[in-house]
Amino acid sequence: MEISAWDSFVSQLITTYKLQKCLPRKFCSELDFIKRLAAQPKLCESLRSWLLALPDVRPQGELKSNQYRERGNEIFKSKQSNHLALEVYSKAIFEAPAGTEALALAHANRAILLIRFGRYREAFQDCQLALASGYPEQNRSKVLLRQAECAQHLQDALAIRQTVNGFVALSSQRSLSRLEQEKLHSLQAMLEQRNDKASYEGSGSSAEDEIPLPRLKEVTRTKVGRYMVTEDNIQTDGLISREKAVSFVPVYGVHHRTTIPAFDCQQCARVNVIPFPCYTCGRACYCSTNCREKHEPVHRYECYGYRKHLWYLIGIAHLGIRSFLDGTSTIVSAVNCETKDATNLFQELLDGTQHEDNRFLEYGRVFRLVTNFDRMEPEDVLQYALTGLMLAIYLENCTDFFTTGPLHSILPKDQLLLFTGALIIRHIGQLICNGHAISELQATLPSVASCLEEDGFRLKPGLLHRYYSSERVFTAIFPRISMFNHSCDPNIRNCFEGSTLTVYATRPIRTGGEIFNCYGPNYKLMPASERSMCLRRQYCFDCSCDRCAAGNDTPYEECYLVRCPASSCAAHFSLEMDCKLCSDGGFKCPACGHTIDCSWFQTIMDITETNSDYTNDLFRTCAKAYEKGEKLLVGNNQNKSLLLRLIIDRFLPTAAMDAACLVRLKTMARELVSIQGYLFGRMTPEYIVAWFYLADLLALEHCISDGSVATDGGLRKMLADFRKSLEIIGADNRAIILHYLDSYVKLA
Repeated sequence: MEISAWDSFVSQLITTYKLQKCLPRKFCSELDFIKRLAAQPKLCESLRSWLLALPDVRPQGELKSNQYRERGNEIFKSKQSNHLALEVYSKAIFEAPAGTEALALAHANRAILLIRFGRYREAFQDCQLALASGYPEQNRSKVLLRQAECAQHLQDALAIRQTVNGFVALSSQRSLSRLEQEKLHSLQAMLEQRNDKASYEGSGSSAEDEIPLPRLKEVTRTKVGRYMVTEDNIQTDGLISREKAVSFVPVYGVHHRTTIPAFDCQQCARVNVIPFPCYTCGRACYCSTNCREKHEPVHRYECYGYRKHLWYLIGIAHLGIRSFLDGTSTIVSAVNCETKDATNLFQELLDGTQHEDNRFLEYGRVFRLVTNFDRMEPEDVLQYALTGLMLAIYLENCTDFFTTGPLHSILPKDQLLLFTGALIIRHIGQLICNGHAISELQATLPSVASCLEEDGFRLKPGLLHRYYSSERVFTAIFPRISMFNHSCDPNIRNCFEGSTLTVYATRPIRTGGEIFNCYGPNYKLMPASERSMCLRRQYCFDCSCDRCAAGNDTPYEECYLVRCPASSCAAHFSLEMDCKLCSDGGFKCPACGHTIDCSWFQTIMDITETNSDYTNDLFRTCAKAYEKGEKLLVGNNQNKSLLLRLIIDRFLPTAAMDAACLVRLKTMARELVSIQGYLFGRMTPEYIVAWFYLADLLALEHCISDGSVATDGGLRKMLADFRKSLEIIGADNRAIILHYLDSYVKLA
């Protein structure tokens, strides 16, 4: 794991100021800890100096934006790739300072492409922003006409009215051309027929929202703490709970350190969006101007941190400060109106959030979650506390939170620092053991792979597996669902739609039965000793679920079973294979000592790692090597899963050139899907991603045969399972994949 600049600095602080002496013998409260640290002026000054010395990650001026826009123009004019041009124009918008001509030109140019793609809502907003950002006067009419085209397609009263106002303003400066007059009259006629109260930012609701949820009850037991049981019988696939994240933040990978962040909305959690970033930091991303405006009350205090790349440096602690910022207005509205200090206000929060239903509402449910500080290693608690203090100093010195924020009227500045730091420390501790990863399908950018048709957002046949990958896109807090205890064999599955988490039963749960989530370690994927170590390290408890209590690693071992090829032995044993193990002539059977040849494993690894051109002999060699390994690897073997993915990924792009290769790869892809379904379950991202390979091979076969693909009932059942599994991903991604299936995966 990469050590961030913040982690390194914390280590220096601990040594320099001998901060171990600040550790109480027994953890009392977050407020007590922040008081101990804040009482050291030199430490606070070091934190302040570190923050102010962080460099900007965004270059100043319009140069970078203009370079991107000019590159986009070159791509567009050469007809190289409309989607690549769209990506480059979006990057130009990210890099353009607010209110500059570079920003206006980038929005206007992107609008042209969005209109071609039929994305009229985003194109309309681009036109609005281009005009608002100072688009050159001599060409404003062109942008206004594009906006009119979008408004006509949207047929939305607000969009039409805004465009009409634009033409009226233009007519006060000069006479409108014939085309402009026609557009104006057409829009005015449409406006008369529309409801003035309509909004082009409308939202839909799912019929499933009306399905009643089972009654859940919070129970407390000494050894396991609080947990949830159902007061109703729940059937397999039955709805258990639905909860909107109280707070969430993006997950920034290594590739987002210096480049443009992922195109995912920080307000509604939609992914793979046409991005509308904050112009000040050029890093926070939104799916619309509406979402950007809604998030401004929180983002205004995070903007500086984005410019300094602070949130990337501190990881999950970003969600700690976001949870605090999201909760401040609730705190102000719910506290007593008497004069406060940090101690009294913190105690009021503790007293007022003893029960799930409390006057602090959703924020109160977050505040009452456990932190496990009393069980953690002291050095870890110290690091989290220093992060909390640093973030409080950040709000005081790098933002106007202490002078204009919701809490400034109820606490003096010195007390506000202590209170802010204490709450952020508390939230960091809570999120270590209660945070949820929101996983979604992340689209590959056109600059990496060209997977989309030029005239829209339809996938080219054979490229579904290259377009999508399953990624952690956000880290979120769902306080009610966080009350579900862990089991290595859970009885629920999760389904995300934006920032909403819906939970379903994987098997029947009777009245009074406990609801179990899985915090990561699963009995099929990890031995009991490793599961125990992971849970103890992060969550500070020893698992006593049925699988751990049984002390039986048979399910895990069965996922790595190897059969001895010696006829006199044929023993089965568990073994996780890798290149190191299979080198030097193979390995020995633990039962009979027979040396098992693994040259086939290395052959597959060598071929799949090369970039040489496809040949029939190359594929046949790889396929024969797998056949040798298949005789050794038993059942739903994880080793098989690894090798199958490597082989299919290597030869799928050229499968259409060789009918025999295509048929063999289909068989391999079916096996991969079956293995992943067994290991992870059918309603999982792992199962979906495995299916992408099979869907692409079926699509290629369909295109080659120019018709339906003959198949068997087993594949039909698998395809039905795949369609069902798509319920766990967001509606936007689901629509693209279903269109792909309907277009290319047509079974006879």
